[in-house]
Amino acid sequence: MQSQNSNGGRGGPWGSGPKPGSDIEDLVRQGQDRLKQILPSGGLRPVILFAILALVGLGAWTAYYTVPSDSVAVVQRFGRYLNDVPPGLHFKLPLGVDVATIVPVKRQLKQEFGFATPGSTDPFQTSRDGRRETQMVTGDLNAALVEWVVQYRISDP
Repeated sequence: MQSQNSNGGRGGPWGSGPKPGSDIEDLVRQGQDRLKQILPSGGLRPVILFAILALVGLGAWTAYYTVPSDSVAVVQRFGRYLNDVPPGLHFKLPLGVDVATIVPVKRQLKQEFGFATPGSTDPFQTSRDGRRETQMVTGDLNAALVEWVVQYRISDP
């Protein structure tokens, strides 16, 4: 049974129902009119041109990289080793086809065990409970505080 709204017309409780004679063509025509209002006056051509320019800009942005003077870059194409690149400004295939991983080969790196230097930036090196020293369990189940540092340099990236 159809309900009657406050205007006296027939339809649902939230307003009048569909008008007689309305069909899918009217809905499509209304959608096209709304799309014309949203798009610029030139139609789809400026939108496609903007999308192409944005893609070219993104490709140019991801095509160059800089290797610092104390590092080399390992270039991989689709995950397979391609070559090593010396320091400086370089170009690669954009959008993730080539990936350049920068490896510091001229720096002396270190790992600290049993303690953490205040202000260190390696989150895996500090203890989880916030204390500076960590305890180790020896083979005879005694607790010991042992601290050591391993210093290394990467020779072959």
